[in-house]
Amino acid sequence: MRKLGALLGFITLISCSQEQPTLIKFELDKKGSYAIQYREADGTFSVMDSLEIIGRDVFEVSFDTLQMISFLPIEGELPVVHAVIGPNTTELTLDSQGFISGDVENNWLGAQRKMQIDLINLIDSLDDIKATYADSATFNGITSLDSIFFEYADAYRARILDSLESSPGRISNIMTVYHRIGQNPVLDYSIDRKVLRRMNIELQRLAPYSKDVMAFNMWIGEFEETFVFTQTVKENSQKFVPGNPFPEFILESPKGESVHLKRMSLDNHVVAIWASWCTECRSDLRRAAQQQNMDNWILLSLDGVPQQRSPLGEWYSAISQDGLGGNHLSDLRGGRSIITERLGVQEMPLYFKVEDGLITARSTQISEILD
Repeated sequence: MRKLGALLGFITLISCSQEQPTLIKFELDKKGSYAIQYREADGTFSVMDSLEIIGRDVFEVSFDTLQMISFLPIEGELPVVHAVIGPNTTELTLDSQGFISGDVENNWLGAQRKMQIDLINLIDSLDDIKATYADSATFNGITSLDSIFFEYADAYRARILDSLESSPGRISNIMTVYHRIGQNPVLDYSIDRKVLRRMNIELQRLAPYSKDVMAFNMWIGEFEETFVFTQTVKENSQKFVPGNPFPEFILESPKGESVHLKRMSLDNHVVAIWASWCTECRSDLRRAAQQQNMDNWILLSLDGVPQQRSPLGEWYSAISQDGLGGNHLSDLRGGRSIITERLGVQEMPLYFKVEDGLITARSTQISEILD
């Protein structure tokens, strides 16, 4: 038996001490080595140790609060393994096929892995059948094959939701947020918001000091913020239409000057929502700059997306290169800009005509604004 020395005493004692370590029995018939990692409270991962698998190995590990650890293969054809360890976890077994078991938490982790493997095998089998009959003029079973896949996908999602709804306090449920069917995640926060928020509340109640729970709480907070932001954008896209007042903003010029864009200061103005990275926006605006004076234009930029190395520099360069007059303002927050939120920007370019502080036209077509 070998101890995971780096793990012992890893988590500071919070409420109780684990008197007996957890035994993890590896019944794998393959050799190799693992890196063992855990999740920090900020959602990042840290490697805590490495293990060499040489046969029917038994390891022991201790934690003073619930913690999920992952065994990631370094050498050899070993399976990826996740395990939940806590003060009351006594013995776990990793069988020869790589499925972990031993208690409710880890039985569910083993079941999740089997679900994923079964899904991969089903997809491979269906793809093989489609490839075999790809050139067949008489095979009419593609629709049936697709139906088999969609039925399995629905059952897969239903099983995960059943676990989240019936046992929201399981830490092993956190792994379900990473499940995917093809390119799509099984869980969608905008659809499954209620069950995920309930799960978060229950996990914080049962294991408030678990770093996995802290990270999950942070994840939920970020998705909730995005959800609320998206809902606000949708609502405002219907609100700020012709006949309604144009909202006010406090933004900055390219020189860093704070500017209060007051509604009543807008009289016979064109407001353009654009960005230096938006090809269509720049094409529209270059053409407008060549055809007319832009003194009555307000150009609100959505520069500041993560892909930009220097949002301010790129914004300034685009203004200069394209010869854009008018008044330029931004908060350089990209898609999360207050401009996006307040005006309900869902596509670009977007143009407004504003007279006496009221919106008289809103369109993605600049010609409809200038006519």
